Amino acid sequence: MAAWYPVHVISIILLLILAAGCIDTSTDSPPLPTMSTLPIPGVTQHPPAQILQSSGEVIGQGTQGGIIDTITFTVSLSNLSKSIDMEHLGIVYSDVVRTETILPVDGYWGEPPQGCWSIVRVVNEAGGPNNLLEQGEQFVIRVNPKAPIVPTQLITIQVKPADGNSLAIRRTAPKTIRAENILSPM
Repeated sequence: MAAWYPVHVISIILLLILAAGCIDTSTDSPPLPTMSTLPIPGVTQHPPAQILQSSGEVIGQGTQGGIIDTITFTVSLSNLSKSIDMEHLGIVYSDVVRTETILPVDGYWGEPPQGCWSIVRVVNEAGGPNNLLEQGEQFVIRVNPKAPIVPTQLITIQVKPADGNSLAIRRTAPKTIRAENILSPM
């Protein structure tokens, strides 16, 4: 029995040490609610919905054996989404080195210079020509980041409507760059 005595003592000490890490003696209380954090009676609060969705391939235009300069992708409204004004759209480009806010070109249409984005065309246009993305329409957008994309580079394009969650498009450049490249999903 005496030979097992140190094992019992060590076991008890270890249990006390482990239990000491699990006990919290903090007297902090949560902050008091304010008018902005109190729920409104009768109103169900939901997080902002996903308004935009990506449709089709994401294409990178570049130079044979070189780099990708521009990226073209198509967006449409998700089901049950209301129309959105593309003039209030924010686009952020990021890769493993940098993040940049991409600005719209004047008038929102045309070929974008470096650091800009534009609407290239509208598929299934509803109504007259305008910058309003409506149900059933698809807007083809071209982004021209300031820094070119190199082979196997990971990129993310965040498309932010005025209301709702951002659409994140994550892609990888191919190993061999051609004039037109399909960027693979991550």
